[in-house]
Amino acid sequence: MKIVVVNAYVRENAGDAALLSVCLRHVREAFPEARTAIAGMESPAVHGDFEGVANLGSIRRYVADGGAALVVRLVRRLMVAALCTLALLLPKPAARGLLRLLPAEARREALAVAQADLVVSMGGGYLLARPGLDGYQNVYFVLLPALIAQKFGVPVVWAPQSFGPFPAALQRRLVAHALKRSPLVLAREDVSVELLAECGLPADRIRRAVDAGFAFAPPVTSDWRSRLGVDPGQSLVGITARRWLPPAAQERYERALARTVDRLQADGARVVLIPQVSTDYLGDDDRVVERRIAQYCAEAPILVEDRVDYRDLKGVYGECSMLIGTRFHSVIFSLTSGVPCVAIEYEHKTRGIMADLGLGQWVLPIEDVTFERLWPLAAGLRDDPAAYRSALRDRLPEYVADAEGFPELLRRVVR
Repeated sequence: MKIVVVNAYVRENAGDAALLSVCLRHVREAFPEARTAIAGMESPAVHGDFEGVANLGSIRRYVADGGAALVVRLVRRLMVAALCTLALLLPKPAARGLLRLLPAEARREALAVAQADLVVSMGGGYLLARPGLDGYQNVYFVLLPALIAQKFGVPVVWAPQSFGPFPAALQRRLVAHALKRSPLVLAREDVSVELLAECGLPADRIRRAVDAGFAFAPPVTSDWRSRLGVDPGQSLVGITARRWLPPAAQERYERALARTVDRLQADGARVVLIPQVSTDYLGDDDRVVERRIAQYCAEAPILVEDRVDYRDLKGVYGECSMLIGTRFHSVIFSLTSGVPCVAIEYEHKTRGIMADLGLGQWVLPIEDVTFERLWPLAAGLRDDPAAYRSALRDRLPEYVADAEGFPELLRRVVR
């Protein structure tokens, strides 16, 4: 049996790496004898595998390669889109011939999904669109591996993820076209279910599921308090931040976090700024943002400057007494370690999953982050975490069990 996991991201994004790690484990549990490959955003020349599974590269990575000049990327997108769109319209023999004309990296993914027995689009939050041409391109290239697989009769499963928004009618029609033909579409919060319904996807085609990050539980490999120089008895508060807003609003958000750091440290806690994402891809490196936050502080917090393996990074969250988390998988890493969190929302996945856990009151939209709004949440959680911890004990076991149910769902698809 041949299985291809598509739409993988980069390992320096610890949340996406955790989702891929869990997805591969679940695929192995469902089909122990299968041959599995990954098609994702990491260059196969740099990273030939992920946890021992071969990395093919991908159509998306090839057309968006930041190492290529803009004009080269534009030519690649036009050429690949033209060949693949024509292949989708022609009979299978002609379509296969056209796919063989693709450049090597794009061809590897296209032929792999066309010849697979099962394609799994891993969990995450990548099937969405912003206004403008980039939104159309993202929807098209994210869906393309699924469309090629479906052309050749290969079932495509959408692992638990967030969907949308889709501001344009054409985007919604393309999403519905691909997902209607998939035997299993898993949405990790109610907002995504509603957005797929707006695309015209029938309710019986969508199944509510749980983010696979809740099933990520690597062994602890480091003494993080020693690494950070924090005494065993001292309260350690974690903060994750990211670049998201226009410049002026981004600075307000960062300065609000800095004032919160100052207040926490003035009250006796030690604060560590944790880079959940440390990739150069699209300039999405949390360390850049967190260095600015540290500069705004009266007393510098701890900065984690190294690129830390995603499995090792999970351990630092377990050492915290609480987390103020913008990166949502940093929140999940903390919740599964029994650590209460204030979640700063930048996409609807945050609001949806926290509400599902009964923790919606601890969410603050990133656009609304000021010290005056953030501090009461942080102080309330610090001073009285008992109810929060009780909610975690009540709700998390069921959530983790649901996340671990994916292998059985996969087996049902191919029976």
